[in-house]
Amino acid sequence: MRKGDGGRFEGRVAIVTGASLDPSIGLATATGLAREGARVLINGRRAEPLVAAEAELREAGLDVHAMQGDAEDEGFVRELAARAQQELGGIDYVVPTVGGMRAFTSPRSLSREGLRDTIELNTWGPLALAQAALEHGLGDGGAIVHVSSGTVHKTTPIMLAYAAAKSALNAMTRTLARDLAELGIRVNAVAPGFTKTAGTEDLWGPDDGAGAGASLPTGRLTEATDIAHAILFLLSDEARQITGLTLDVDGGNHLMGGGFTPMAGRDGRDGGAS
Repeated sequence: MRKGDGGRFEGRVAIVTGASLDPSIGLATATGLAREGARVLINGRRAEPLVAAEAELREAGLDVHAMQGDAEDEGFVRELAARAQQELGGIDYVVPTVGGMRAFTSPRSLSREGLRDTIELNTWGPLALAQAALEHGLGDGGAIVHVSSGTVHKTTPIMLAYAAAKSALNAMTRTLARDLAELGIRVNAVAPGFTKTAGTEDLWGPDDGAGAGASLPTGRLTEATDIAHAILFLLSDEARQITGLTLDVDGGNHLMGGGFTPMAGRDGRDGGAS
């Protein structure tokens, strides 16, 4: 890593949740923001990887701060937003990357709880964080970028709950974009396909993603930095006329038919992996 020397986000403040594991979409996004001048507050649930991520970024001379906690907890996200306002000077950007699947089963056996919990995991956290950020300084010139999923283009039966949840997130993205436009805030989303992250290593690790990448039109597996670059563009003033968009960043996977493989960890959360 190299020290930031200014850039598109000089003087801005960002909150990025799910940003402790390496590689991950959250950490790649936080790193990119900090390298281009932003002060960044990163979040993760587990102390050890979060502390390690903060230490590595700060050692590189980047203005990054960490706060451990559960991004699904509305009380915690209010504390997160309050810290950004009080200690970092405000909030300009919000990137909630936590999501995942709580029900990996046939539609014929999907429970009400499984459907409800998966939808809540992928929608309530981002909305609660947006509400908290609005209460603590997010305003004119600000931007939010959600992490959706390419699974919305598929009809994989065992991923019904996840596809429904990310479809709901896409609808929320559009609706928030319309609602917050009068405040000068833009809201967009990126939709990764299978992405090379710490949470998906069991699937790409054996051949470093060569097999999975070969099936994509671009011929290579999507990496966390690919998603981060798209997020940074959507946050930047270069995208000032773009709002309410969900952008596929998947090596062309959305052009293909067939199923979609879930990228969920043991607890059903992918941390923005996919």
